[in-house]
Amino acid sequence: MTSEICVMNRHSLVLASDSAATVTRWENGKNEERYFKGSNKIFQISNSEPIGVMIYDSADLQRIPWEIIVKTFRSQLGSTSFRTVREYGLQFLSFIEGHRGLYPASYLDELLIENVDQIMIRFLNTINEDDRVKAAGDDPSAIIEAKKAALSDFIAITDAFPLPPPLTVEQLAAVRAKHLARLEAEAETNLQVFSESAPLDKTDLVDLAINALFRRPQIFLSQTGIVIAGYGTEDFFPSYVEFSCLGFVGDWLCSLEKGDHAITQRDSGFFKAFATTAMADTFTMGFGPDVFSLVQSHLRDVLNDFAGKVGSTAPNLEALVNEAVKSHTDKWTADVFEKHGRPLRRVIGSLPTDELAELAETLVMLESLKEKVTSPSESVGGPIDVAIITKHEGFVWAKRKLYFDPKLNSRFFLRQQADHQRSMETANAPE
Repeated sequence: MTSEICVMNRHSLVLASDSAATVTRWENGKNEERYFKGSNKIFQISNSEPIGVMIYDSADLQRIPWEIIVKTFRSQLGSTSFRTVREYGLQFLSFIEGHRGLYPASYLDELLIENVDQIMIRFLNTINEDDRVKAAGDDPSAIIEAKKAALSDFIAITDAFPLPPPLTVEQLAAVRAKHLARLEAEAETNLQVFSESAPLDKTDLVDLAINALFRRPQIFLSQTGIVIAGYGTEDFFPSYVEFSCLGFVGDWLCSLEKGDHAITQRDSGFFKAFATTAMADTFTMGFGPDVFSLVQSHLRDVLNDFAGKVGSTAPNLEALVNEAVKSHTDKWTADVFEKHGRPLRRVIGSLPTDELAELAETLVMLESLKEKVTSPSESVGGPIDVAIITKHEGFVWAKRKLYFDPKLNSRFFLRQQADHQRSMETANAPE
């Protein structure tokens, strides 16, 4: 996980992020995670326009680091600009999907086979733990029948899920036809190793895994959040658009838009936390998600106990309790928002740029401190990077970690300056 903040008003937009990153991989049907504390998650995606990107959750997209993807896109983008922030985001995703240097066709084929293979193993392990299989005891024929029944149930359940855009039935069929022979060979091996050579149909197992990958990619692929923020060429005030990217299924990139917000003449200030948000929610709303859940749970218990004490036997008691809990929740959260959330938004709307940056950094720091003292994984932490984006000054670092000593690397900054100069000359060149 990570902790990231986007704060904006009519003057500017600030992005702040910690440096913890999660690398996830499936190994023998199990999810393995590693945490690192030196990742870069905020980037400028244009050398000439006030636009940036912030990445959270996964440090890479199917083993290609996001830093390489973003900087390759920036290099290819050159002086090209777009009217809106959303157009930058869509262009970025289109670039990833079509870049056969970063994602060659042969690599995408291997990724798909690897993913389907891991899904088959995962299903076989789940089938082995099925209650019907355990109830069969040591009877070989009963075990086989129980496993066949469990496999059949998984097939029916998976087929009931719709295909999420942009995936289609035709694409699924094309992948099956292309890789069926190799996947059936993998299925035979998996059945021998993970199912004690139970005579399950290898083709059924392959079809189940392919269907599961296509119909529920969010279960089997690592998600990355992508926040594109700044100004389009026609924007006078900042905005952001958030996307969720799951990676490739075959040749197709699975991504969707999750949300957006734009500052307008009437909307002066906005705040949004991404990934781990408990402390940011507490600061902005006056309560965190843990408190919200506890209040609801305890109120429901108290109301049920009270009904028992007064001897209520109403047949719709559960519905009445749910209605009371909802009414109480709506009232107290609305009151808290009026006292905490709304005044904060008004303050954010009038903060100067430097204080806006300080606010964003402080909120990430609070989340990092909370994780440090409450969570053994410390999935939030490391140095905090802060970037400021304004309409006319562009993308500016307020705080940035470097893996080298700037005093020893003056040539790096000279190269950066030369690259920027060439970019500006290209952008201003006559048609």
